[in-house]
Amino acid sequence: MTALTPAVAEAVAAVRAHFADHSVEVTADGAGGAIVVIDNVDFGSRYTPQTTWLGFQIDAACPHSDIYPFYCGRVARSDGGAHGEGVQTMEWRNRPALQLSRRSNHRNGFDNAVLKAERVITWFATR
Repeated sequence: MTALTPAVAEAVAAVRAHFADHSVEVTADGAGGAIVVIDNVDFGSRYTPQTTWLGFQIDAACPHSDIYPFYCGRVARSDGGAHGEGVQTMEWRNRPALQLSRRSNHRNGFDNAVLKAERVITWFATR
């Protein structure tokens, strides 16, 4: 794997620790950052399938950059409703995906990959 910046390596370690009961795939992006895919993420009963993967890039500017956007498998709402604002269907890294554009415009300096991933999971689970 191409070398990650120390901050990116630290962020990846935190993601692996937080999601220790999940498979976490990490691929260097060639510029010091990493592409991260967490498998078997539970979006709750509001979605079919209920579990999917969650992917994102931690770029080399970490911790001074937002982790944005996030991607997941093409889940459907169980009630047949639309996903809502900020979600679009696309391909990501040769995977059928949904892209969730949820930017953290007012980052407070405490935002990190783990917190952002958890907010995305909560966003889906409560929609």
